[in-house]
Amino acid sequence: MPVSRRHFMETAVSASTLGVLGRDALLPVARGATVPDYRPNLLPSQKEVWDWQVWMAKLGPKYTGNKAHATFVDFLASHLQELGLDVAREHYSFPRWEARRWALTVNPASGQSFQAPVTSYFPYSGQTPAGGVSGDLVYAGHNPSFDLGGLQGKIALVDFAVNTRQFGEIYKPWGIYPSDAHFPAEVHPARAAISDLTPFQKAGAVGVILVWTDVSDANAMDQYTPFSRPPQGVPGLYVGRETGAKLKEMLRSGAKATLVLEAETFPDTSTDTLIATLPGVSSNEVILVNTHTDGPNATEENGGLGILALAKYFSRIPKADRKRTLVFPLTTGHFAGPWVPSIRGVIQKYPDLIHNAVAALTVEHLGCREWLDDDARLNYKPTGENEWAVAITELPSPGKILVEALQGSGDRKTAVVNPVHGGWLGKGGSLARAGVPTIGYIPQPNYLLAGPADGCIEKLSPERLHSEIEVFAKVIHKMDSMSAAELKQKA
Repeated sequence: MPVSRRHFMETAVSASTLGVLGRDALLPVARGATVPDYRPNLLPSQKEVWDWQVWMAKLGPKYTGNKAHATFVDFLASHLQELGLDVAREHYSFPRWEARRWALTVNPASGQSFQAPVTSYFPYSGQTPAGGVSGDLVYAGHNPSFDLGGLQGKIALVDFAVNTRQFGEIYKPWGIYPSDAHFPAEVHPARAAISDLTPFQKAGAVGVILVWTDVSDANAMDQYTPFSRPPQGVPGLYVGRETGAKLKEMLRSGAKATLVLEAETFPDTSTDTLIATLPGVSSNEVILVNTHTDGPNATEENGGLGILALAKYFSRIPKADRKRTLVFPLTTGHFAGPWVPSIRGVIQKYPDLIHNAVAALTVEHLGCREWLDDDARLNYKPTGENEWAVAITELPSPGKILVEALQGSGDRKTAVVNPVHGGWLGKGGSLARAGVPTIGYIPQPNYLLAGPADGCIEKLSPERLHSEIEVFAKVIHKMDSMSAAELKQKA
């Protein structure tokens, strides 16, 4: 199937999806429903929020604990404190790994050596000296069927296709906005399907070259994938489809390669989670609004900017009009999971906070516009539409809140869904599993894990970003007006 499937196959909710679920699967929507407490004049302007976004993008990739990430966390902390919120810091340390230089030189049995274009590196994989590691180039198969024999002292070349996510199977929509939009039955995001290089290291390989087979080189460029993996012990580099085909042709008559991945490990790197609190009338009931702060680009993760805007908005509302305390966990460690617990650390350290939480809203990956490969997988370009946002919740009450808040907004192409078959993505899942009624808002663009110097800022929409924040403000107001029992109601 060609990549214009969106890298996905679309299915109209009004047709086949509803044919399976029945129309009762979609929650009724009060057309023109308003949120009486919502005060749009108090929300930070689109320009103010976008100025934050542009500044953040200029920091470059915010990999956990690096200078850009620390700068962003300090920015959020200082601004939240200026708004009058109490800001606590949870400190963690871990061995931060940072790539410095990567390259691939191939020497065919006959002919000139050449520098093979590299799209990115495998994070936290093995590092090489400046001169790299060299060995015969050996084809070791296509994921998941590898031939690990005869790799001692060699450089393994492996193919992979991106994984399919069966949205039509794992999700049942609570509602789609706009109602006539076509929700994808399956998606094929640009993520590496190979998550572990240690089998190649154990087989004696001195390096691994991973070949993207079904995305364009532009789509594959700078992808920081897979993330949050432990050290791999063998260096890995990615190349595009055409380069991979060329390398396979060369190795048939014998070819050697030199793989360079210079990296440095910084032991005991410090990194902080922020927990910001805005008191309401009640301190015994709280609403959590959370995200993480580390990520490779302008959208992964800009949820902290959304939270800053929401904190500024609600801090302008008199405390007497805020029924519950708002707590904003902005966690680190999403890209350093083997060492730093992220939202799990908050859940484990603050059981009373979780016990008192009547609802949670997780916000991630804001402002996303859709970019796709063409049919030939040669040109990666914008479609002119928003990226699909998946907003996940297991309970009908939070689902209805969000579906109604979306009506009339600029946050088009959002599916509010029930994860009926393990479809939780992002930081909302841990809160839901801890028993908190949770909405996890999480678009998944192809560029989500790309780490170019410009942060993919050209792929984001200031209008959508601001519309999402407006929707979130309405959701929080509605959550604050409902009883804990109503929020947890299952039918």
